[in-house]
Amino acid sequence: MSPGKWVGGLALFQFVVLVAIPYAFSLAPPLDVVEGLVWAPHWLLGTYKHPPLPAWLIELSVLITRDVILGPYLLSQLCVALTYFFIYRLGKLVLDPIRAAAGTILMAGTYYFTVPTLEFNHNVIQLPLWSGTLLLFGLLRRQPDRWVYWLALGTLGGFGLYGKYTFALLLVIVLITVFYEPATRRMFGSVKPYVAAAIGLLVFLPHLIWLFWNNFEPLNYAMERSGGASTSNPLWFLLAQLADNLPLLLILVAVGVPGLMVAEKVSVPSNDRNFLRLIAFGPIVLTLTLFVVSGSSGKDMWGMPMFTPLGLWLIMEMERRWSAPQVARAALAAMALIGLVGIGFIVQSLYPYGGMAPRSNWPMRELAGKVDEAWKSHSDQPIGFIGGAPFAAGLAAIGLNARSQVVIGGDLTHSPWVSEEQIATRGIVFVFQRDQAPPALCGVAAYKSRILLSDPVIPPLWAMVCPPKRTD
Repeated sequence: MSPGKWVGGLALFQFVVLVAIPYAFSLAPPLDVVEGLVWAPHWLLGTYKHPPLPAWLIELSVLITRDVILGPYLLSQLCVALTYFFIYRLGKLVLDPIRAAAGTILMAGTYYFTVPTLEFNHNVIQLPLWSGTLLLFGLLRRQPDRWVYWLALGTLGGFGLYGKYTFALLLVIVLITVFYEPATRRMFGSVKPYVAAAIGLLVFLPHLIWLFWNNFEPLNYAMERSGGASTSNPLWFLLAQLADNLPLLLILVAVGVPGLMVAEKVSVPSNDRNFLRLIAFGPIVLTLTLFVVSGSSGKDMWGMPMFTPLGLWLIMEMERRWSAPQVARAALAAMALIGLVGIGFIVQSLYPYGGMAPRSNWPMRELAGKVDEAWKSHSDQPIGFIGGAPFAAGLAAIGLNARSQVVIGGDLTHSPWVSEEQIATRGIVFVFQRDQAPPALCGVAAYKSRILLSDPVIPPLWAMVCPPKRTD
């Protein structure tokens, strides 16, 4: 098989395994997908936590597949497959096809390309956005006079910020690389870079206006998260990135390091070498610098898209020629690791670690049925709204035959798609993960009931029915 076919075969294998197994053993979508489904039907320009692109894509995947579990799993692995394609194409710009394939296949050994991709979210969507941007800039390096590359780079630059704000780190590195590369630096004497920047700003402008109107709420949320208990200081953040990417060395071991080290020596031009070094490590260096300067910390998963060119860099630094059989062994070793991830998902589903059910094991249909039953015992109208804990309430809402709208928490602070008048007219049922006093939205009538699900490791929930105050 050609190197490209091995990359395609690997991407297809991962797509099938990490869609089929999670879908077969899931009773509900993962946490971040449920949260995305809460926002998705409203096609918001922004939320209090994140930019909106993942929620838009989740809604599209559900509209296409008619399945709230299958759609996001397909979407997530499609993002990974696109990332493999973009990395391979980028690699062929600076390496020969065999080494480009080897550098791409190595990335299947990293934690970031497998386990976290089982839950579609803002980190997963960054993989193709990040690698696609790098590929566009790699093409631009070769042909800096071509308008199409500048226009595409500007468009993707603005669009990428709808995925996650940390995409701005890549844009900074790309700008630095533009000035570093003589061919692209000369283009600042033309209008092309300025038009690209204007297009990027124009694409991002709707969300930027939304940020102004909403007091930059998601950025404030990110700042609060950066100092939370679940974040790591710069040193631990760096060590976590090392640990998450270290498993790719297992693929090299399977290929045979001694055989690689006695192979013919081959190198790349110094400008290509510096380019790969800059795009592989520039984002993490910039991130750590910002952490140190600001005195903040970060979540380990923020590093997920930053190392997409890492395999290419490693192959380049080895300076050894690869053979087709070595690429084949690398691909088979990568497939074995992906298979282990699938087996791990099955084991975790059947034997939950620590006695806690994974979110994907929560019985969505059963929960929705019991919430609907609690509602019907106090109202003869269809459920108006479901509020409360985002995961439990969202799960109950998407588990109903007629998907209900969700109120995040106990008030309307983060739910601009609903008004107090609508709740008064249609009523609401809250789903909480602990017993608590009725929210003010309930008015004077609130009927509590305890929900016990069939899985004994899932703690009891509470349904609080607040019937309509009036009817139309």
